[in-house]
Amino acid sequence: MKRDGRSARSLHLCRLAVPLVAAGMLSACHHSEAWEPMATQKIYLSDRFYDLALLGPKEALIAGYNGKLLSSKDGGASWALVDTGTRNALYSIDFASNNKTGWMVGQAAEILKTTDGGKTWVEQGGHVYLSDDCRQSGGDPDATEESNKCPLAPLFAVSVIDENSAVAIGDRSTLARTTDGGKTWKTTTLKSPMAAGQDENSMIAFEDPVLYDVLFLDAKTGFVVGEFGKIFKTTDGGDTWTEKEGTLVGGDYFDIQELPTFFDIDFHGTSEGIAVGLDGRIARSKDGGETWQWTPNNVEAYDAPFYSADILPNGSVWVVGASGQVVSAAAGAELGQGTFGTQVTNWIRDIEFYDDQNGWAIGGFGFIMTTSDGGKTWFRRIG
Repeated sequence: MKRDGRSARSLHLCRLAVPLVAAGMLSACHHSEAWEPMATQKIYLSDRFYDLALLGPKEALIAGYNGKLLSSKDGGASWALVDTGTRNALYSIDFASNNKTGWMVGQAAEILKTTDGGKTWVEQGGHVYLSDDCRQSGGDPDATEESNKCPLAPLFAVSVIDENSAVAIGDRSTLARTTDGGKTWKTTTLKSPMAAGQDENSMIAFEDPVLYDVLFLDAKTGFVVGEFGKIFKTTDGGDTWTEKEGTLVGGDYFDIQELPTFFDIDFHGTSEGIAVGLDGRIARSKDGGETWQWTPNNVEAYDAPFYSADILPNGSVWVVGASGQVVSAAAGAELGQGTFGTQVTNWIRDIEFYDDQNGWAIGGFGFIMTTSDGGKTWFRRIG
């Protein structure tokens, strides 16, 4: 999530780059595979994987640190390295429904596009700056994330709406949109409405919170989540946004600025939503994201961040995070401790299912595991 050379507020993602404890080589559950010779090995313990895109039940693209992109078409039994042309960390990858047109975003305002299902990638978008002043002035052509003048915005997530439209979000409430296939990107700051009489400390939560995930359900309806528990919703394709996190205030949180950061949001259809984040917190919605309620993870020891959640077509749920945290539930059931069939202690950044049976999980220390039976058994993929 957070990466090298980011502002101090580009926080928790950097923590993912900090080694936790390697999962003892994580042998696959009920399964063994020979190690690939080092000359051709493509997955290492030093790898940090941040996001994945599933193009079929057995076909995946996995993006990570140092511009690394892996491709597998056989469920992770074998891998190919894809040339991305960048050494910047790649934090998010998503595809249009045709599985041909896709975008990746990452460190230093990196934006890459493919039109051939991820085989080749081209750089797009020009410079996406952190401040409105730099956007209006044209910025600095030599800018980097560390520049004192017009630093570039790290982009943490992208959601592809169709072959021509995509939305990317990142640090300091940066939101970039394209509607012409990426030829141009319009960059703005996703602002929160300021309440009258707020003190200086309170204004921080409304000024420029870091945004961590974006998800469009269709061409009009989309969500963005991030720092200070922000949950934004649009119903006009991203022209305007409204905040929905206020329904979470109360109980443990008496002030909106106390809400924990959300790192991921997912929906089952257009009504059932889930958002996960710091302190092992999970919020659920049953009315299309208009209102949200806290849901216990039901594992007392789980107070580290959750980084990813996925609701399967059949309604079952998987949630993963730091220190190997995983909870799951059948459709309609309460969450409880989940398992990959072996002890996992590294951070798990993403979990996604293609259908009710075929799923993937990725994270730190080269962590890749797959299931083909809905999560009953998982296998470690070492390439």
